[in-house]
Amino acid sequence: MIRGSKQLTDFEANYEALESLVKTLESKDLTLMESLEVYEKAMKMGAACSQALEHARQRVQALAEVQGISAQESSDDDM
Repeated sequence: MIRGSKQLTDFEANYEALESLVKTLESKDLTLMESLEVYEKAMKMGAACSQALEHARQRVQALAEVQGISAQESSDDDM
């Protein structure tokens, strides 16, 4: 859980870094080797962002399931 929370905390910074790397790749001033290095960093950053989003999705799903169970128990109690 701590690792996932760290991913969520770092998401915005990682996303901004990814955007910056994409802009760098779009420039025509890079050599092939520089482009490959930037591309590799962008792929790693993109993977980190994807992992953070997946962790967030799982947390939301777990919270929704808990809320669904609580709502169902409340409606059962009313009967």
